[in-house]
Amino acid sequence: MDRVVIVGNVDVDIIAGPIDDWPEWGTEMGVDTVDIRIGGQAANTAVVLADLGVPVDIVTVAGNDLFGKALKQRFVEMGISVDWFDLIEGKTPHTVAITHTNSERSFLSDESVMRFMDVDFVSGKLARIKGAHILFCGINVLNGLRRGDLKALLESLHDDNLIYLDPGWPPDGWKSFRPQIRSLLNSLDWFLPNEAELIAVTRKNSISSAVEGFQRDFAGSAMVKMGSEGSLMISRENSRAYSTERSKNVVDTIGAGDSFNAGFIYSAAAYGSYDIDLAHRVARDWIEGRYREKISL
Repeated sequence: MDRVVIVGNVDVDIIAGPIDDWPEWGTEMGVDTVDIRIGGQAANTAVVLADLGVPVDIVTVAGNDLFGKALKQRFVEMGISVDWFDLIEGKTPHTVAITHTNSERSFLSDESVMRFMDVDFVSGKLARIKGAHILFCGINVLNGLRRGDLKALLESLHDDNLIYLDPGWPPDGWKSFRPQIRSLLNSLDWFLPNEAELIAVTRKNSISSAVEGFQRDFAGSAMVKMGSEGSLMISRENSRAYSTERSKNVVDTIGAGDSFNAGFIYSAAAYGSYDIDLAHRVARDWIEGRYREKISL
């Protein structure tokens, strides 16, 4: 089985909800649940890959505090390699997620020690890696990577590895993030956005025009997550939609896209080809709560 490396963000998630509307200023609103758990795109993906039995390394940082030490220890217990997981003096990042009754989510995050995770940090960890599947994720909140020459790093890794990128949704908007992501897309094997992110990156107003724009402008391939509608694979020559079985027991959709990424990469690492139905099944397991115990703190 091929090695998988996840480069990206880890944090502590505090998830509350669901709510119908925001409370008025200065007032309080009750919710059904408040969960504290392992979070961040890199963490979610690594947890699923380890559960599937993939040799997985994580390249990330957390604070040298109670939370950072707990995250690192949990990864060790799960079988995730933490040789490239550094604890830095400071606070571990947190994200507060508010779930809504219409299945949408809102997020409040802090950067904290994640600012130390820059291009030099990552390139130092991956200098000699070959023959791996490398996923870069959470770039939207990793300002150290956004400020550095990430394109040069991806190109240096591309000849000897398969490179994937999940961009995430930028907290500061797409004005500066869009050209940054577009500059990277020809240095990848796979771009892994969701439908809204692909539309934003291509600056189109529909998924069909976004597909045409991606095919026209970029040489690589994309696997687009479309929630309950399934997914869409795009290559330079064509595109293909994959439907998925709708879940009848949705517990939590936060992290569903990360689990899809894990299933998608797992199929290639384990079997040498991409199994989209398997990726859908893994994502369905996630939203139906199979992984909740593993990520609970």
